Amino acid sequence: SMLETRQVDAVACVASNEETWSNPNPILAQTTDEVLKGRGVKPSLAPSLNILDEVKNDPSIRRLLFCGVGCSVQALRSIENELGIEIFILGTNCVDNSPSPGAAAEFIEKGAKVFSDSVRGYEFMQDFRVHVKTEETYLTIPYFCLPGTIAESSIAKSCRSCFDYTNALADVVVGYMAAPLDGKSRMDESW
Repeated sequence: SMLETRQVDAVACVASNEETWSNPNPILAQTTDEVLKGRGVKPSLAPSLNILDEVKNDPSIRRLLFCGVGCSVQALRSIENELGIEIFILGTNCVDNSPSPGAAAEFIEKGAKVFSDSVRGYEFMQDFRVHVKTEETYLTIPYFCLPGTIAESSIAKSCRSCFDYTNALADVVVGYMAAPLDGKSRMDESW
């Protein structure tokens, strides 16, 4: 990894809050174990740039790997020169974030009819289904079976007019966009 080979001094990523899977918690990782806390989808808007003051005030950080979705990357690119460090950006594709962790939980309960206490993650996938991973099982729910009114409260207004779904300003983008899905694959299996 870039961190292990010392190509970067830290990695800015979004971990899950200790309390719930859907509550994003931006972190400044300086070990591989800390980076691994950023695994998985966080289905609500994340304040990814909150760590920038910490980066700016830490003289040991001269090279940063920032992991984020298009809106965070757009904002970071607009101020990166002010930080005075070298920044590498690993972008991810984004799919309609909820405005809050509560809205994400409401989407799962009211839209997908799955109780959020057992949910460990969900993702809108290219097979036109919502894939939901729980402690006990793995479910797929066709988009067209979701209530038509569920989008109003569960998708952030800013995401409805997204202009950078593909994360064009990132150095490299990873994700499943345009990847084949054979109908048997799961979001938590690697290719």
